[in-house]
Amino acid sequence: MKILAIIPARGGSKGIKKKNIKKFAGKPLLAHAIKTAFCSKFINRVIVSTESEEIAKVARKYKAEVPFLRPMELAQDSSKVSDAIVHLLNNLKLSENYEPDYIVLLQTTSPMREVSDVDGAIEKLLDNKENADAILSVCRTEVLLFTLSDVGSLQLVSSEEFLKSSNRQELPKTYKCDGSMVYVIKTSIFLEKKTFLPPRTLGYVIPRWRAVDLDEPEDFIVGELIYKNRNKIKLKLKKFS
Repeated sequence: MKILAIIPARGGSKGIKKKNIKKFAGKPLLAHAIKTAFCSKFINRVIVSTESEEIAKVARKYKAEVPFLRPMELAQDSSKVSDAIVHLLNNLKLSENYEPDYIVLLQTTSPMREVSDVDGAIEKLLDNKENADAILSVCRTEVLLFTLSDVGSLQLVSSEEFLKSSNRQELPKTYKCDGSMVYVIKTSIFLEKKTFLPPRTLGYVIPRWRAVDLDEPEDFIVGELIYKNRNKIKLKLKKFS
């Protein structure tokens, strides 16, 4: 079975300059995603999708493939990751007659992702492949979600059903896309739907203390502190179980 890891790494990051190759815990952020992909027992090919020669050089240093650069029109702030991946898959098909059975999307901004997260998600999807086409890692979140209006007024996004009880234990559990972000999908379904969230998508739950997504400088700073102390955190959490 051919399982391809795709790591999108655009060069034009605005929140953190050169984020994808900025040092995180001693290595370029991109390198953490590459290492995780190579350590998976299921993934047998790792490709970085980028328009940047500088990022491509770093990716190749850590043994990932960059068979060609992404066109600039697919590397803008408004560009969709799905469009870049369709471009990559089409070019691999044309140039190598290569088409993976599954693709695994690993965002560089999720350095707290562990190999067990990736392999656990892939294994769960393979075990349920007759009834599911994709899987997405998620984490627990708060049951009441709000937006803020222009004048700062709270507006409830969650269903009003959640207001019927103040007892958290009585409310249904809710989940969100997490910072570990593991997406796995059948290639044929992705090319048909052009999305990583087709109707038959499973959820794979990740502990929310590791749900770190590096978008802003404060995310980077806090994320690095958590990463460097992750083993201590795990030991302390065991005392609560």
